[in-house]
Amino acid sequence: RGCKSAGMDLKMEAGRSADITGFRPVFATGQTTMNKTINSLERGLSVLRSLEEDSGKSLAELHQTTGIPKASLLRILETLEKNRFAWRAIGDGRYRRSISLATRRRLDERNTRIAEIAAPYLEQLPRKVIWPAGILVYRDGNLQLVETSRRHSNLGLQVYRIGFRVDLFLSAPGRAYLAYCSEADREAVIARARENPPDIARSRAVLANELADVLAETRRLGYASRDPQFGGSEADIREFDDGLDAIAVPIRRDDQVLACMNLVWPRKYKLKAKIIADHLGDMLETAQAIADACPPDEESFTQ
Repeated sequence: RGCKSAGMDLKMEAGRSADITGFRPVFATGQTTMNKTINSLERGLSVLRSLEEDSGKSLAELHQTTGIPKASLLRILETLEKNRFAWRAIGDGRYRRSISLATRRRLDERNTRIAEIAAPYLEQLPRKVIWPAGILVYRDGNLQLVETSRRHSNLGLQVYRIGFRVDLFLSAPGRAYLAYCSEADREAVIARARENPPDIARSRAVLANELADVLAETRRLGYASRDPQFGGSEADIREFDDGLDAIAVPIRRDDQVLACMNLVWPRKYKLKAKIIADHLGDMLETAQAIADACPPDEESFTQ
């Protein structure tokens, strides 16, 4: 009996020792997991800090800046996108910080925010329309490209960088903006253009003699058209011609134009009538969806 008691005591003691011994690895594993979690958080924050610039960063640039392996970077970026801390532009494939994290209301951030909101809708549009679309906003007397689906169109069209500027009076988006913005905004833009005339002779001619008729026709039709003598940039068509044609519609809330959306195709195919018949409705529907997705805080879009 004494031997049994001694044996049981030894078993119990061995059990307690096993419990104690077993507890240490669990604690150590928990500590290791916590350290890994903290390290992951640090790496995620490092990536976010690297995305502060409005121009965004490519995967290669993030790898160079942070030193984080590309495979790990992709997982971090996927998590940041999923939780709306970052987003990837379809126009240039660069990653940018979500403007919802911003503490300042700058014009650049307003434009980036519109692009961020519009990007998913541009990605869905090719299900209905094979020709690429772009989102442009008014800035400093021109229309500025903030998002585009051209890079993914595989149609061999001229691809412009994010931030590219086009003429206000000859481009389809510029005409859409002028036709549908508030009267006060339109008068201010025109007054500025008269003080600082456009570089392109054709643009100056439209401003001086044709603008009222062009805008009236745009409102009547419900869309704007590119001027036949416009080559796609701030240079004369004899100096630069991208060979494209385009139509555009406004993205607006009441009389406030938040941005404009265009659709482009090769001019040589003479597809304008067919594209209007087949896809103007898709463009208007997409533009309205983008406008509805924009936050009601008007200050963020008018400053």
